[in-house]
Amino acid sequence: MTGSQQDVRTETSWPQPESRILVDESEPRSGVRVLGVAGEIDRLEAEAILARLDALLRAPDARLVVLDLSAVRFMGSHGLTTVVHAQRIATALGRTLRGVTGAANRAVSRPITMTGLDWVIDWFTSVPEATSTERP
Repeated sequence: MTGSQQDVRTETSWPQPESRILVDESEPRSGVRVLGVAGEIDRLEAEAILARLDALLRAPDARLVVLDLSAVRFMGSHGLTTVVHAQRIATALGRTLRGVTGAANRAVSRPITMTGLDWVIDWFTSVPEATSTERP
């Protein structure tokens, strides 16, 4: 990376061919990765998201990975389990994982709160908020 701030993005429908999610990866600055997810998270989608989070968390320069679920319309137990597994990977690697629910996205915030997942990782209402500080 050069000395300037760089935002790298890739967007794809995943898993192929008939996915119920759209993912968007970005690197708003060095060491910070964001995985945005839109759509419905069920078993296949959860497995694909966990595989991508695992890769992002293992990137040599990744200090902070943010899972942006603000555009998710449905998240059941598979999605919740994905977050738990990703947090375990992050902890084992000494990385920070944060989540974004969106300002009023009850499809995500309600299951997170009901299961106590809001005690497992820090959740924010927006990506800029989640990436603004680098507290451990």
